[in-house]
Amino acid sequence: MLRFFKARFIKDSSLRSKQAAFKNLMSLHTLLPVILFIILLPHLTSASVFILAYIISILLWFTLHTLGIIPLPGKFIRFILVLIALLILVMNYGFLFSQKASLSLLSIMVCLKLMEIQNELDRRNIFLIFFLGYFILITHFLHSQDIILSLFVLTNIIILTLMLSAFNRKPQTSLPLYDSFYLIGRLFVKALPIAIILFLFFPRIPGPLWSLPEDGQSSSTGLSDKMYPGSVSNLVDSNKIAFRVDFQGPPPPADKLYWRGPVLNETDGFLWSQQKPQALTSQISEKDLTGLIKNRGKAVSYTVTLEPHQQKWLFALEMPSRVQGTTIKGFYLSTDFQLLNKTNIYQLTQYQVTSSTQFILNQVSKNELQSALKFPQASNPRTYKLGKTWQQSLSSKQEIVSAGLNYYKNMPFYYTKKPDTMLDNPSDEFLFDKKRGFCEHYASSFVLLMRAAGVPARVVTGYQGIEKNEVGDYYVVRQSNAHAWAEVWLGNDAFSKKGWVRVDPTAMIPPERIEADIFQTNLERLSFSSLNIPDLPRLSAQQKTSLYNFYKQLKQSIDNLKHSWNNWILGYDQTKQNLLLKLMGFSANWQTLIFLLIGSMAGLFILFQIIYFFRLYQQTDKVYQYYLKFIHKLNHAGLSVQLNEGPEAVKHQAIKQFPEHKIIILSIIDHYIQIRYASQKNKDLIMQFITQVKQFKPLHKR
Repeated sequence: MLRFFKARFIKDSSLRSKQAAFKNLMSLHTLLPVILFIILLPHLTSASVFILAYIISILLWFTLHTLGIIPLPGKFIRFILVLIALLILVMNYGFLFSQKASLSLLSIMVCLKLMEIQNELDRRNIFLIFFLGYFILITHFLHSQDIILSLFVLTNIIILTLMLSAFNRKPQTSLPLYDSFYLIGRLFVKALPIAIILFLFFPRIPGPLWSLPEDGQSSSTGLSDKMYPGSVSNLVDSNKIAFRVDFQGPPPPADKLYWRGPVLNETDGFLWSQQKPQALTSQISEKDLTGLIKNRGKAVSYTVTLEPHQQKWLFALEMPSRVQGTTIKGFYLSTDFQLLNKTNIYQLTQYQVTSSTQFILNQVSKNELQSALKFPQASNPRTYKLGKTWQQSLSSKQEIVSAGLNYYKNMPFYYTKKPDTMLDNPSDEFLFDKKRGFCEHYASSFVLLMRAAGVPARVVTGYQGIEKNEVGDYYVVRQSNAHAWAEVWLGNDAFSKKGWVRVDPTAMIPPERIEADIFQTNLERLSFSSLNIPDLPRLSAQQKTSLYNFYKQLKQSIDNLKHSWNNWILGYDQTKQNLLLKLMGFSANWQTLIFLLIGSMAGLFILFQIIYFFRLYQQTDKVYQYYLKFIHKLNHAGLSVQLNEGPEAVKHQAIKQFPEHKIIILSIIDHYIQIRYASQKNKDLIMQFITQVKQFKPLHKR
């Protein structure tokens, strides 16, 4: 029997220890490293493996401490941990004070701060962790202001505020979850009008309010200022969005949808690169370019929302004649007609463009023509020989260009995104051996043929085509739309006034020689492609199942939400703010904004006070009504009480008349005095007063 009770005691003790451990596991103290890890997640995704491992180790250490498994480190160990952290940071970033290094240092130090928290009563350090958590959430917007990230930040702010409320109530009993959310909801509802006023009327400053030097390690996305065989085809499988376009009216036809990017002039026969851009004009308007671009058709106006790509170029349809930046300042047009920004694009950028899709470029310098004729020595000899043959046998540049295009059309060339590797004289290999390539193979080899034949030519890279978002009625250009084409100079003399002319040799490939791998990704973009694909509807119909259509519409709906966020929230700049002021009948200046800010805040404060006093009146009036009911019950039971008598006089008369109800009478009168005269408007106190009045039922004594 003794052995049985001993075993039972041990079993119960084990169960109690497990229950205590589980309770400890679910305590707010233990949840701190979990929420901190979630808050740091956007920074950790781009951190190095060493920083990630270090932070996880610190968080795991603190978690094990809260479970009672291991103790916290002493001062000496904490000093060693700080030294290790600094060593890791120096190994990753050197001594460069950059944005990424600063955020990594902040993330590590916040985690190390956990090691100073002794228990749940260490309010100072715990609250400091909370406030640093709020600050870290704000730093996420240094990288992006995407709606998904904004929702992530908002969710974590709610969780942090709930935990802060719970810790602030210790050692009191925590509020139920519903009451906690109600409390936090009230705080957010009160803060929302203030946030809206600040968003609408706070002066918009071009560019970020603060900036730190970049690391130099952040890789660019999308196109590069260099091109080699296979560089553009590497982007074809990328479904990432390069930019979004809102046209004012219908878009141009497919053969006009060339989004001009880096222009490549220099080559060694394998690698193509661009020369240092020279500014043609600092301010772009139709007046500035009247003598440079001759418009031969209707202009197209549109708004571009460009994703950050860490480079200077801005994309526009050939050729831009007017640009108005909303989130950029300092853009210009280069001598080779690239639209460039003076600084790299590190944030979402929006600008309005007017382009002439039918044009004549009459501007060129002697240096540009000489550069556009350079053929790299000792490279691609067969290409050079073929070009020289055309120069000797044909009489005009136009005939040479036509001969080059017919060469691709008549010879068995194939268009594929998976060509063979071509390293040694790639143009020769492509033109005479492989005959299978992507746009960069066609563009680069065509330019070399033209140069060998004495026709100035250069490679232009950018994007070709668009993809329509049916939900939002705008267009998307993805990295898979990356393209390369050629540009040739046909002269500006009495015999030819065509100037620079776009030539896309890939458009010469017959549809039967476009290989199947081109259609395996992103069929929608081919609807606006320069490729000759007459049977595209048949190909795309194979994928138009109900599941495919649902998935497509879901993606477009999500992207439309992002686009609306970009336009109305991130795109709310100085121009839109000035437009809002004009619609409200105010002049657009700083004095007006300051007046509106102060006036709106004052009006909001007055409104809050009116609501507060109105609710207070409603509650007080309700209390007074029940006090009248209490008086009515007393009078009905035989006591004669006048309304002009004070509560104390009523109390003495009621106790004398109904001594058996002394306790509840005292409680009712005391609660009424506290609510009515002592300004104690506690909701629980009011409800208790009302309940006691309802329960009070004195017997008639007359």
